Amino acid sequence: QLDNRSTPLGAKRAAGQAVDLGVQGVIGAIWSSHSAPMAAVLQAARIPMITPGSTRPEITLTGDYIFRACFLDSFQGRVMGRFAFSDLGCPTAAVLKNINEEYSTTLGEFFSSYFEKSGGEIVYEGNYQGTSVDFYDLLIETGVRRPATLFIPGYSRDSGLLIKQAKKMRIHAVFLGGDAWDGPIEDYAGTAINGSYFSSHWHPGVDFPRSRSFVARYRKRFGDEPISSFAPLTYDSVFLFAEAVRRAGSAENSRIRKALADTRDFEGATGPVSFDANGDPLDKKVSILKFENGSRHFIRSIGP
Repeated sequence: QLDNRSTPLGAKRAAGQAVDLGVQGVIGAIWSSHSAPMAAVLQAARIPMITPGSTRPEITLTGDYIFRACFLDSFQGRVMGRFAFSDLGCPTAAVLKNINEEYSTTLGEFFSSYFEKSGGEIVYEGNYQGTSVDFYDLLIETGVRRPATLFIPGYSRDSGLLIKQAKKMRIHAVFLGGDAWDGPIEDYAGTAINGSYFSSHWHPGVDFPRSRSFVARYRKRFGDEPISSFAPLTYDSVFLFAEAVRRAGSAENSRIRKALADTRDFEGATGPVSFDANGDPLDKKVSILKFENGSRHFIRSIGP
């Protein structure tokens, strides 16, 4: 294991270490801002990489040695935009983005585009620094527009703190988020998170045979602690690579890459995986989850 120190520079250095070690493949990273510099290094070295959870579309466009196990921001943005307008019946929305994370700005743009295409109106778009703890001015600007829904494509800490302050300021809107909410957001938002929705890659309730097996193994080892969707995505990434090595019948990087590219109908914990020409999985579904009474409830899955 190589530590990327949760920074883009650390991720680039870790990828360089992997090259120096002569590895046959790399699993990671989770954040798109970390995977981007890794992908550039590993593509140049012709070392296959599978990111479990980096949703930025450009990641796999780095080259033919880069793959992902998750859906793309373009897809989850479309799903959440339509879900807000069609399923929740929200005619207006505000979008608040973490300006320090390209993941957040990209996902926010996709949501806005598809919300408007669905028939809704974006009444306000605002930005904040990822290290912020006080969102008063931003929320004042948001509140006067009275949006029916508020899309916050940030991470657990910033999104949770923002939601908590928004509720205190009596902003009455349905709060929505993306897959990066699948962390300890309750630690920051508290009970203010109740009634909010977010898009996720997986939920323990999905009915995939390998998911049931994964959950049983996870519970045996870790007990009843909550399972982040990035755990089964990483699980799938490891087995996707192992299966590719088996089919390649070789430890040669180019053969492993070709076997990965040829992957069809791999049965994963997060669903079946077949890679398209860009190294992205086809037909992945988004799970819509809702926070209620301290739990995350599965609402439904939405496919392409």
